[in-house]
Amino acid sequence: MTGQTEKGNATVLLVIRGILILVLNMIFYVVIVFATVEICKFTYSFANEVFGEVMAEAPPGQDKVFVIQKAEDSLTIAKNLEREGIVSNAYSFYIRLKLSLSDTNIVAAGSYNLNTSMTYKEILGEIVKKVSTDEKRKN
Repeated sequence: MTGQTEKGNATVLLVIRGILILVLNMIFYVVIVFATVEICKFTYSFANEVFGEVMAEAPPGQDKVFVIQKAEDSLTIAKNLEREGIVSNAYSFYIRLKLSLSDTNIVAAGSYNLNTSMTYKEILGEIVKKVSTDEKRKN
């Protein structure tokens, strides 16, 4: 009889092992699906901030004076805009700013009257200026 008991115990252990493997696989795939969905949501949201019409606050917003120094780089400008509450995300604005710059478009130093309800496109329209390539070489 001990032979049958050992076979029964071995069968029970195999069934338990199979169930555990099945449950662990299910948990693994649920985590993978959840992570994939979250990554997709983040990517969509970030891309919408870069290419969409995003603003820090709903209209009417608040008017703020924003100063750009001559030696400031694009990332510093974007971070300062976020700190002042003019843009919602410095990194998405930075990417949009870099995409808008070219040989004839530069960020002009100066003082700007901006509003927290302005879209990225409107802000860029204020701070990015078109210049000739000769003027850019002087700066």
